[in-house]
Amino acid sequence: MRKEIKQVFKKPRNKRQQLLSITCSSRLITNIASVCLLLLAAHPLQAQNTQLPPSMPLEQQRELFLETEDAIESRRFREAREGMEQLQGYALYPYLEADYLEQNLSYANESVIAEFLSQYEGTPVDNGLRYQWLNFLANNNDEERFLTYYQGSSSSRLQCTYLDFLWKTTDNLAVLWPQVANQWVSAESQPRNCDPVFAAWENAGQRTEALVWERLVLALNAREWGLARYLTRQLPQNSRYLGELYRRVEVNPLTLMRFADFPNNDPREQDIVVAGMKRLIWRDTDKAAEAWQHFQTIFPFAPETQWDMSERFGITLAVRNEEGALTWFNRVPASKLSESGLQWFLASLLRAERFDHVVMFINSLPAEQQEKAQWQYWRGRALAELDFHEDSEAVWQVLAQERNYYGFLASAQLGIAPSLAHVPLTYEPSAMATLKEQPSVKRAFELFAIGRSLQARREWNMLGYRGTYDEQVLSSIAAHEAGWHDQAIFGLAHTGQFNDVEKRFPLAYMSLISSHANSHDLDPAWVFALARRESAFRPDAISRVGARGLLQVMPDTANYVSRRTPGPNLGRVSNYRLMQPEENVKIATRYMSDLMRRTGNHWVIATAAYNAGLNRVEEWLPESPMPFDIWVETIPYEETRDYVKNVLAYQQIYTNLLGKDANVLSSLVNTHMVADDS
Repeated sequence: MRKEIKQVFKKPRNKRQQLLSITCSSRLITNIASVCLLLLAAHPLQAQNTQLPPSMPLEQQRELFLETEDAIESRRFREAREGMEQLQGYALYPYLEADYLEQNLSYANESVIAEFLSQYEGTPVDNGLRYQWLNFLANNNDEERFLTYYQGSSSSRLQCTYLDFLWKTTDNLAVLWPQVANQWVSAESQPRNCDPVFAAWENAGQRTEALVWERLVLALNAREWGLARYLTRQLPQNSRYLGELYRRVEVNPLTLMRFADFPNNDPREQDIVVAGMKRLIWRDTDKAAEAWQHFQTIFPFAPETQWDMSERFGITLAVRNEEGALTWFNRVPASKLSESGLQWFLASLLRAERFDHVVMFINSLPAEQQEKAQWQYWRGRALAELDFHEDSEAVWQVLAQERNYYGFLASAQLGIAPSLAHVPLTYEPSAMATLKEQPSVKRAFELFAIGRSLQARREWNMLGYRGTYDEQVLSSIAAHEAGWHDQAIFGLAHTGQFNDVEKRFPLAYMSLISSHANSHDLDPAWVFALARRESAFRPDAISRVGARGLLQVMPDTANYVSRRTPGPNLGRVSNYRLMQPEENVKIATRYMSDLMRRTGNHWVIATAAYNAGLNRVEEWLPESPMPFDIWVETIPYEETRDYVKNVLAYQQIYTNLLGKDANVLSSLVNTHMVADDS
């Protein structure tokens, strides 16, 4: 398959050209003026036969690619054909061909489109063309062709078109109806073109009460109130109270306190209670406890449900640092606690300084769980507090060989150097050369080179689905060598290759980061650690909340820094500026310097504040001194808690990679955190 693709790239006249030539010639008899002009416009290689320049520089090819792409988009087809003639050997030529065909969809070009879709089937190259071609066929009500080319779609409209056409052409309704049910059971209203097949499905008796209820629950969870009301009306008369009750509970979980509204006439009332309890526990713990006590006398909740509710009460009280968390946790077998439950059971014991119970709790965990770094560290820590120092050190000696937050903490507790355990990956040059000859890899690298990072990642991710394990590892190494750091980092993690530290923690943007860190008297290793955690050195990264760039700076933060920076007022910082590494690092390091000043140079608090905001972090600081490691373990936000652990571990790694032997956490193991009374 790959050899065939490479062959197509190299041939100056391929099968598509020949096919179009024959098609055009055969139709000259009837309509030379209209048909041939159509086909010449539809396929760029028909009009010219210019030979590819033997040694066009790569930069010139890239420039010509962008110009040709613009010509296609602007429908300047003569110019586009000339450019495409010269770019047949260029890695991104298929994208031009796909764009050209998208602009010239017609039945006359079906054979060309079909061949293209077949050649690039399942790759990112065919996605846009296939989508547009399917829309063309749908708009022409071409059932047969649509069903031939359809291979699944993320478009609800095309999904509905597929089901509608299949319904009109198939005799095997037993295969069709489950597909229709899957389409119908959705948290969102479906496109109107689904209505005919939905009506046929309903008339065939396929829409059951169970399916209506399933969709109703999805709609309520998505807070689609209008759809929920519609679905409630579709329930049998004696079940409609359930839909209305569920909606009221979702809108206001205090509805659970109206005990008379839950007569225990239907088992689904239990589901409504459980759903409402999950929200009421967080909203009003006392009311939730009262409600739960009542409902346990009404409904026969399964043990798993009772454990889940007890854990939720425990977590809520522990996160808020309120009394009673341990009482709730003790109602749940340790083996039945979730990761969050385990975390907050531990945090509650640590806050209470019940180190004997910490040891007993850890001993009650499944053996596999006990071996994890977190539990090994706290076993050693608790044993040390209980004056079992030899046992504690024995635990920490083993743990100190690990390259993670707890391993580095253990080495700091012992006063020994942390272990990076760096093992560089090696490979056969011939294997790497073979990988780089794959068309998809060539396309990915070239897209990355011209700044098309989203398309590049789509191409690259295909190796994660189709490539062998060795190809996936090699591709990660190749990405690192090309400076495509985020793909290298994610690829090595995906393949479980954690020991090549230098590739997983690259000194990317070395000069830029070091100079700005030094100018603000910041530890460069800290800045590197933040960049590694925030974006994995991806300069165009955008978070779900709008943070941007290498150090994920929020626009409001950038404007705050800009206003406080001496010199001419540059106005609001644009999103474009935040995506430029120079601007991003400059603004971020100024903000980090400001955080250090406001926290009294306490970089752990500053690290937490970089993620969660300083005001919120100051609320988390205890009134009485608390050991640093316990404070980190009790940070209420899971994201910030893990963030601080990761950044501290990364800072240790970068400290060593920058040539320093210091144990970053040594100064912290005897540090106590406390709120500033001033």
